[in-house]
Amino acid sequence: MRMIFAFLALLVTLTLASTDARAQRGVLVWENDAIADTDRDYTQGFRASLVFDDFKKHLLAAQAFDFLKVGLMTAGAPAGPVRQQLEWVFVGQSIFTPPNSSNPLRAPGDRPFGGWLYTGVNVAQETAGRQLDSFEILAGVVGPAALANEVQGGFHDLLGQRRPTPGNYQIRNEPALLLAWDRRWKFGTEIGNRFGVDFIPSVGVTAGNVYTYGSVGGMVRFGRLLSSTWGPTRVRPSPSGASFFSPATEGPWWGFALFAGVEGRAVAHNVFLDGNLLTSSPSVKKNVLVGDAVAGLEIFNRVGSRIAVSATYRSKEYTTQVSPHIFGSLEASVKF
Repeated sequence: MRMIFAFLALLVTLTLASTDARAQRGVLVWENDAIADTDRDYTQGFRASLVFDDFKKHLLAAQAFDFLKVGLMTAGAPAGPVRQQLEWVFVGQSIFTPPNSSNPLRAPGDRPFGGWLYTGVNVAQETAGRQLDSFEILAGVVGPAALANEVQGGFHDLLGQRRPTPGNYQIRNEPALLLAWDRRWKFGTEIGNRFGVDFIPSVGVTAGNVYTYGSVGGMVRFGRLLSSTWGPTRVRPSPSGASFFSPATEGPWWGFALFAGVEGRAVAHNVFLDGNLLTSSPSVKKNVLVGDAVAGLEIFNRVGSRIAVSATYRSKEYTTQVSPHIFGSLEASVKF
């Protein structure tokens, strides 16, 4: 609970302290496996970003979008009105640990400690309210320089728990780059009074020395004002709605969505399991096919403020993994 309150306090601070008139929305995403009380494998993820969607007002964002839009590959999009946005992920971090991370003696088959610290940018285009294409570039560092041990150790101190002891059993420092393209479609119907159901299938390709995989998935939603969103925003490699928001011009002020979905990934490379590309490091034998099942709730208003909570069940990612993994996600978005 203290971690959740700290997360929300940071969101409020970001909102109140911002004097940048170009910023449209601030988005914070936090993921942790505390809901399953496991503290292993993917144990924590975090990303904070600013979203710009009024390019007539924000000329720098418009120029950046024009430079990066070649990566969107929108061929085949239906005819209709277009909405575009640029998201600057100014900081993100993911932490991966073996079981019994506070024990300096590693068991055979344990995954190595791993951390990823990054920044980046995402451009997205919605066409006719029925197709969403996004292209993302993330760059940073993996290894001890990602400060995973410092962050996780700080949380353990806060909770009165033993600090993790990575020692030499961790991936090495290495520059990290990731490129990702995703496409989503939306098929739905309204029941009445702006309530409805929809289905959002998706495909994607991600490449880099952090992750390389292809993905396919789908999400079913029930709620009100479903045209406003494309599902929750998540930390990669989880399926994500790209922080996209399509404000409704009429109807109720508040909307919501109950959602459930699955995604399958064919993984060619995962640095946190395969080890570094540029140097030797600890590793385990990964499973090529990995699947996620996710369910949750999001509540939002017409302006663009949103909060979403979800739980994810992830299948075993490597052959010696103790069991599938469960973690929770919290997203908060505030329009400045």
